[in-house]
Amino acid sequence: MNTTTERVDGAFFQELKLPVEFVFIRHGESEGNASGVFQGLLDFPLTDRGREQARLRGQQLRSLPFCSRSELVGLYTSPMGRARETAELIAETAGFARPLVVPALTELDTGVWTGKAWADVRSEANELWPRFRAKSWAAIPQAESEEALYQRALLSWSFLRDQAIEHRLHGVIAVSHAGFLQWLFRVTMGCKSWFPLIPVQNCGMFRFKVEPIANHPAYIAWDTINEPLPPSL
Repeated sequence: MNTTTERVDGAFFQELKLPVEFVFIRHGESEGNASGVFQGLLDFPLTDRGREQARLRGQQLRSLPFCSRSELVGLYTSPMGRARETAELIAETAGFARPLVVPALTELDTGVWTGKAWADVRSEANELWPRFRAKSWAAIPQAESEEALYQRALLSWSFLRDQAIEHRLHGVIAVSHAGFLQWLFRVTMGCKSWFPLIPVQNCGMFRFKVEPIANHPAYIAWDTINEPLPPSL
């Protein structure tokens, strides 16, 4: 995989021969989300609500034009249980092949705040809280660094792009996590710091379109950002 590039831009996709839609989805609600804790690399299963969110997203994906031929859609997931279960439910509902686990799509390490509740840290009396508000996870001891996250996002994009090229895919769908999705988004802007943040709700969807232009960098566009789940289909 080529990670020599510093940004996921049109030149990054110049070898693509066919239009591809890249779709990034946060996992459904997990037990950690429901209890309001920083999950990081801790593994929590989905709640029943999270499973229903995943099925609803799968139904929506099934109706999208680029998913009309399921054999031309690649589905990939973080190895963590909450993401993997979301991807499996999407595959089952939409009629896709089972998802391929991609370790690089895992959540960021939240350092010393792993397992802590928002309610317990969200206080000006906590000396880390003002620093967290100013620098996000860059302020938290033992959390994954901005540089490591940026490079991991480049690695993830390179893998997904190469899958699209090798298998001539029309759609590439990846299920990941709120923290890491920030970096999959910002690496397309060349942004190497945490701010500005983007909202990422459970099963929120990000759609990125790539259209090749012969002998030129590809046309690329974020089509939707954090698209909410439809109330029903």
